[in-house]
Amino acid sequence: MTGASGKTKRSVLIFAISLIVLAVIWLVLLESNSYLSAVSRRINSFGYSTSPSEFYTQGYGDNTNIAALMSSEPEQTVHLSKQAGFEADVQTTGFVELLLWNVDNDNVMYIWLLNHEPQIVFIENIETGQLKSIG
Repeated sequence: MTGASGKTKRSVLIFAISLIVLAVIWLVLLESNSYLSAVSRRINSFGYSTSPSEFYTQGYGDNTNIAALMSSEPEQTVHLSKQAGFEADVQTTGFVELLLWNVDNDNVMYIWLLNHEPQIVFIENIETGQLKSIG
């Protein structure tokens, strides 16, 4: 743009900055309306402080149920999840995801989602294997 006038350069610069601002606003709106943000808000309602970027996906499956993907019997985790107010539906078929979140150095939160809705949520102490409710 060596031959362009100062007015043209300013117009192009203003247009470029406007595009960047719009892109950032769009990204923030998309992030705030994502299902992971909803999961994060639900977890944080129990006094935790997490964000969607702190979850990591351990596994997923389509056209399956939580019980089929769990490596152990779900009775205890169903009980712990119901104590915290989750539906704990392990039999309904749909899109299943397992998210993990490191609560601290000793505890990991397991979040089983069915069609993007948390169903089974509990904490496991990594050293002892003890399970507890998040509530």
